Amino acid sequence: MATFSLDRRRFLTLAGGTVGAVALGAGQLAEAAELDPAPFTLGVASGEPDHTSVVLWTRLAPDPLDAATGGMPAEPVQVTWELARDEGFRHVIARGAVTAVPESAHTVHVLATDLAPDRWYWYRFTADGVRSRTGRTRTLPAPGAKPDVMRFAFVSCQSWAGGPYPAYRDLAGQDLDFVVHLGDYIYETTKGGLDEFRRLHALYKTSPDLRAAHARFPFFLTWDDHEVQNNYAGDVAGGAGDGRPFLERRANGYQAYYEHLPMRPEQQAHGPDALMYRRMSFGRLAEFSILDTRQYRSDQALGDGRKEPTGEVFDPARTLTGPEQERWLLDGLAASKAIWNVIAQQTIMAQFDYDLGPGKIVNLDQWDGYPPARARILDFIARERPANPVVLSGDWHTHWVNDLKTDFDDPHSRTIATEFVGTSISSGAGWDADVRLGLPANPHVKFYNGTYRGYVKCVVTREKWRSDLRIVLNASDAASPAYTIAAYEVRDGVPGAYRVDDGDGLVGVVTDRANGKPLGNVEVAVHREDGSRLVAVTTDPAGEYVAFAPAGAYTLRVNGVGYDLASMPARIGATGGSTVDFRLARSVAGAAKGRTVPGPQSQATASDFVLANDLLALAISAGTTDPQLPGVTLGKPLDLAALGHLDQLDWMNLPYASAAQPRGGNAWQQLTVRATAVDLISPTEVRVTGASTAVAGIGVVTTFGVRTGEPWVRAETVFTNTADAARTFWIGDVLDHDGTGQRSGIAGHGAITASAPADFTPTAPWLGMTGSDRQTYGLLYDEPGFTLYACGIWAMTQRKITLAPGAAFTLGRRIAALDNGGAADPFAVLAGL
Repeated sequence: MATFSLDRRRFLTLAGGTVGAVALGAGQLAEAAELDPAPFTLGVASGEPDHTSVVLWTRLAPDPLDAATGGMPAEPVQVTWELARDEGFRHVIARGAVTAVPESAHTVHVLATDLAPDRWYWYRFTADGVRSRTGRTRTLPAPGAKPDVMRFAFVSCQSWAGGPYPAYRDLAGQDLDFVVHLGDYIYETTKGGLDEFRRLHALYKTSPDLRAAHARFPFFLTWDDHEVQNNYAGDVAGGAGDGRPFLERRANGYQAYYEHLPMRPEQQAHGPDALMYRRMSFGRLAEFSILDTRQYRSDQALGDGRKEPTGEVFDPARTLTGPEQERWLLDGLAASKAIWNVIAQQTIMAQFDYDLGPGKIVNLDQWDGYPPARARILDFIARERPANPVVLSGDWHTHWVNDLKTDFDDPHSRTIATEFVGTSISSGAGWDADVRLGLPANPHVKFYNGTYRGYVKCVVTREKWRSDLRIVLNASDAASPAYTIAAYEVRDGVPGAYRVDDGDGLVGVVTDRANGKPLGNVEVAVHREDGSRLVAVTTDPAGEYVAFAPAGAYTLRVNGVGYDLASMPARIGATGGSTVDFRLARSVAGAAKGRTVPGPQSQATASDFVLANDLLALAISAGTTDPQLPGVTLGKPLDLAALGHLDQLDWMNLPYASAAQPRGGNAWQQLTVRATAVDLISPTEVRVTGASTAVAGIGVVTTFGVRTGEPWVRAETVFTNTADAARTFWIGDVLDHDGTGQRSGIAGHGAITASAPADFTPTAPWLGMTGSDRQTYGLLYDEPGFTLYACGIWAMTQRKITLAPGAAFTLGRRIAALDNGGAADPFAVLAGL
């Protein structure tokens, strides 16, 4: 008989100190070591209950991060198990023995049967005289039963690098019947071997909070993409791997997934195939159709990504579920007698258009990339009217409440179902700003927040469904407090959700002082008493904001383009919740340090200069460095936004002075003008003094000025030849936009989207850039006489000049930022200036 041991020092290393491991306090470490002694270091779990049975799981792994063996000998090991009606095991109703074999990483799956319906049970395992912690599980109500209430949570997306899972710590303390996991249980690496997938599953379960959640509730699980490879589709790889055939990688990922989770025998992988979609009933109260939208889907159209949907996107043969699973889903909905019919699946079903103009930009990996398949499901729901359809989704690391409609392009079309999208347990949301900017084009989105990580808790009765959107303040802090960011209800027989709470934390509305108009895209920053910033959020199109903080005193500082800065004290009591509204006054022109241009992509700090008025704000570096412009960022524009918008500028390389005509894909990286001083020369003007690094004897002085009522900043650059010989060189500016849907605009040539730069001759002296947020940036020159070298993501003017000794040349232009109103031609606003 093998003997298993794991010394305390090694356990503490595994639990708290390895490769991105969970940061735990001493008390938590000690508790984890006592609860899950070797070989049960990965805890216990249960899952897939029905009304008479449930799966019990554990793995023997005295050294779980030993990828090859888990610290186990290469021999079978007997494991005994017990199931009791009480936590003290005075009433043991079932026990048995199973063999854990090395071919399955010494994992154990016990299907405990002949159980009473709708009852809680306790279970434990023993191996080599060592007993596991006690887990708690339950059976579901009988098929014909009419339970009064069902309580559950759904979760997704738990990247190990994202934090130590405080969301699971909060979840484990809730009163729940079960947990539904919608995918991305692990995040893959480039390696696709079985040992690597086993290592990842073991690594993730070194989190004591994840183990606690598994030990307290049964789980229903389905996978998304990262259990194998990001954005894979069916048998098509989603990215670069280690060179092995993709289906071999998929087989390894599927096998490790089954091994490490409490799945039923029929869900066991057979090579690269596994049956994951299935149905679960909570008596007559609710029926769940749990989908697999990865294994059978058609490859993403148009090369994947966020793009305008055209051509193959609308091929009715393309599918997210595969035809067999789609038929199974619709047949189940048609036959269901449940009060609530739940579709639990991976990715957002509602349409989301990222383009505020007349066009459309969607995420082709979501249901938006498969609109005929989505229409078949939603049309069926509209026609057959199964009772109270609710869709549960994950994947996008953000909280949403969506109306599912018969026609998303018509806000007045019928709402037929509700979709709740849960934020991630720990994975970040780098696309949060893009979503927030697109909200005005998507009125069927009833709620959105991408700032926080967490999960969704649902309480369901015959009369109503309530979803509490739970968040943690800091996913990287194991002790981070948790809050309800919003609660929504759906009434029996009434499609569509409505809000039923005011939320915890800090909430409020920001409006214009003169006319009461709500102000969207205003930044609200929460500062601690010591002045440090805790969090920053932005207002939605209704001017509303929500932010969270522990009990204490704070200062809220508000920054909106076109408005004066404002601040106000706030206090959160022990019960949580405080409302602070702001009424902002319009700005007059000024240039100063001490403020920034709002936006999650802003680079400049309060130590840089901002020129602002009632229509725009422009930040100029007074010391902040962009790594793409090493040594020459000083004096260059870094951030820019129009009234009602957030910064979408990467930077402006304004100006440059090059000895040779810029060519090639890196032509934008002009390191040819270096500033030596940036000074405030009047209340509305900033002067940047410098010289060319590429052309000897050329001094370069740029003066930026702003005036009230003008949607531009005036920029005038004087190039002076201080040498004793003539100088011939190239001058101009580079404009780089960083938002989604970015494209250049050239007079007479329209929008430029190509990835490779090309030469253009404009028909008017301006160039522009825009994205999907209805904001257009422009450089409007006083004089023609330049050509443009441009691609979709940057554009530059090129003008060749010769200066005699002592001569000077003045390059005058306006830096504009405007709302284009969603016009079909977003650059028309520049032509009118």
